[in-house]
Amino acid sequence: MSHPRLILFLSDVEGNLTALRQTLRRICEEIGQPTPEVKWTQSHSALADAGWHVAEVTVPTARKPREGHLEEHLEKLTQALAQDFRDRAVGLYADRGNSYARVCVGGPGRPSKTLEGEFLDVLRQSAKWLEVETTVLARLLGNNPARNLLAAAVDFGEDAQAAAEQPPQPPEPDEEDRFVDAKLSEARALMERYLTSTRK
Repeated sequence: MSHPRLILFLSDVEGNLTALRQTLRRICEEIGQPTPEVKWTQSHSALADAGWHVAEVTVPTARKPREGHLEEHLEKLTQALAQDFRDRAVGLYADRGNSYARVCVGGPGRPSKTLEGEFLDVLRQSAKWLEVETTVLARLLGNNPARNLLAAAVDFGEDAQAAAEQPPQPPEPDEEDRFVDAKLSEARALMERYLTSTRK
C-alpha cells in the first residue's frame, strides 16, 4: 500500500534547500507542528524543462487522529513559498491509497488556487498548472496505481476491448427513437443543403 506524499514544486530555486527549510520551519511553528524532513527529489526532465525544482516533505506514516497535519495547511505553505522565493509555487498532497489528492498553486502577490478531490482529477489539474503531461506526475508519484488509473481513464482495459469486438445488440427502436432519427435525418438534409449553397 502506498503512503501519502507531500510534494513541493518551486520555480527556478537553484537548489537552495536551506531557504526552503527555513520557510517550512516558520510555517510549522505558526501551526504548531514539528518541522518534517525535506529533500530535493530526482526531478524528471520534463519538470526540469518546465522550470520546476521538486522537493518532497516527509509525511509521518503513524499519526494520531486528532493531530493537525501539514497538508491541511497546504495553501498557507504554498503561499509562503511563493512569497519567500518570489515566484510561483505548487504544493501537491497525494494519498493514492485513499484515491485522494489536494493541490494548491500560488504566486507572489496573487491569491492561491486550490483543488481537492479524486486522485486522478487533482493529478490532471496539477499537471495543467505545472505545464507538464499528467503521466510525468504519475511517474513521480509511483508507477503502478497511477499508471493503472491513467490506463483505465484512457482505454478501460481488456474487458472493454472484448466488449468492443462483440457489441451488444441495440434495443428495438421505440416511437421516440424513430422520431429522433427522423429529426436527425431532416437536420442532416438541411445541413447538406446549406453547405451546398455556401460552396457556390
